[in-house]
Amino acid sequence: MERADRTVRARGDWKKALPWIIWGGLFLVGLYGVFQRIDQGHELAGYGSYVPWGLWIGLYFLGVGISGGVFVIGAGGFILGWPGFSRPSELRRAIVLSVAAIVPAFLGVALDLGRPERLFSILWSPSFTSMMAFNAWMYNAFLLMAGLCWLFSFMAESAWLKPFLILGGFFSILFPSQSGVFFEAVRTNDFWQSPILSVLFLASAIALGGAALLVIRFLPSSEAVPTGEAFDRDPALERLRIITLGGIAVYIVFEFAEFSIAVWNPAADSPNVAFLLFGEYWWVFWIVHILVGVLLAMAFLATPAKKLWFLGALLAILGFGAARMGVLVPGQIAGQIPGLAEAFHDPRLVYSYHPTSMEYQVGCFMVALGVSLFYIGNRLNRMMAERFPKA
Repeated sequence: MERADRTVRARGDWKKALPWIIWGGLFLVGLYGVFQRIDQGHELAGYGSYVPWGLWIGLYFLGVGISGGVFVIGAGGFILGWPGFSRPSELRRAIVLSVAAIVPAFLGVALDLGRPERLFSILWSPSFTSMMAFNAWMYNAFLLMAGLCWLFSFMAESAWLKPFLILGGFFSILFPSQSGVFFEAVRTNDFWQSPILSVLFLASAIALGGAALLVIRFLPSSEAVPTGEAFDRDPALERLRIITLGGIAVYIVFEFAEFSIAVWNPAADSPNVAFLLFGEYWWVFWIVHILVGVLLAMAFLATPAKKLWFLGALLAILGFGAARMGVLVPGQIAGQIPGLAEAFHDPRLVYSYHPTSMEYQVGCFMVALGVSLFYIGNRLNRMMAERFPKA
């Protein structure tokens, strides 16, 4: 009996240590990638002059989607009084996760820039006819609303909390949709000029928000998450599972409508679609996005085994990351000026893109940073809850 108890304790210690080991690995690998980026600039990156946006911008759009989806689900559940969402501690957890997802996204944009020190010029001297300037101001407005909602959640019976949650929810719905409009505004690119793209980004944001919230329900690190028998009866799990499944299903329906026109219309000839579905990026679309992120994720989420829901949610996030790259990269590989690819020859002047090891390493750092912010935010939630117990 004593030996069995030691075995159980050892397994419990290993489960507690495993997340820290994974985080430490991501952080160290990512830190080396950031050092390479700062030391050697863009020399080690796989993007170039013809394809200037790569993995980091794909992760940026993924982080923005997670942030918007998490906030709108968390705020909506709190306002509507859904079981598992109605406590202020649960709302604060969603706000922290939303901010922890969007801050690394900004880091990805900063590292992608050739002159990152000029990043704030878009705030000092904006031109609101630019979609980039509009998005930058909208993100800052959202962060302000999220911060105010977080503070009001500690004030018992605050009359300001729900109005600001509604306003923050409006921004959290708006900026995932605006990510699609950001592409649609590029008039010279036929692949991105689709009225469905903004709807696709919004549907994926809802699915990503449900998946991210579902993942953290399996990581009991604060009073907001039930454990033991209470975890098995947690009503939030079932609701988040349905939200994630519904978001994936809606996304696939619109995605099918988008690509079916290009594939079956005899008058349509899109090298971008051919590149994604049958060219160099076929494995990103068919294997990572469809097989892993849709079929396997939905299969795990559809089972009655709740432990598989955690895996299904992770696969869904991975699949939507591939979907973001499936929008970003194919839209840049078809030259807009005929003959340009043959006119100049240089490793940086090619209509092709594959992420390098340095780019993946920086991506690991972005993930580690998001996890760190979420952990620190949860610790701060606990400290503030002790200071304001009436909340």
